[in-house]
Amino acid sequence: MANRVQILDKIERNCSQLGIAVTRNDLNTLTAAGMVITYVDAVIEKPMGGIDDSTSPFLGIGVANPGVIDIDTDPSTLDEFRVLRIVAGMANDITIPSGRLEGHADLLGMGQ
Repeated sequence: MANRVQILDKIERNCSQLGIAVTRNDLNTLTAAGMVITYVDAVIEKPMGGIDDSTSPFLGIGVANPGVIDIDTDPSTLDEFRVLRIVAGMANDITIPSGRLEGHADLLGMGQ
């Protein structure tokens, strides 16, 4: 699974490089362009691919199983859309109050 701290570090760095106001709230959240961003870990109940989890609980997951980026505000300003573009490559899906933005169908499971 992805490492939420490093992913949020990358989001923070990328926002800063674009001149977007960003504040690290704690290890699990940051605020960029006034939006609170949280990385939500994926939940893996059983590995995919029909492999018995008694053999190895990690077989069959694939190259990665990124979680979801949760943003507490619907984007409305240019900086908010820039933040959305930055976080889009860090997880399969992004959730905002008005709904869920699904990841690219060909890249599922290929987040950071």
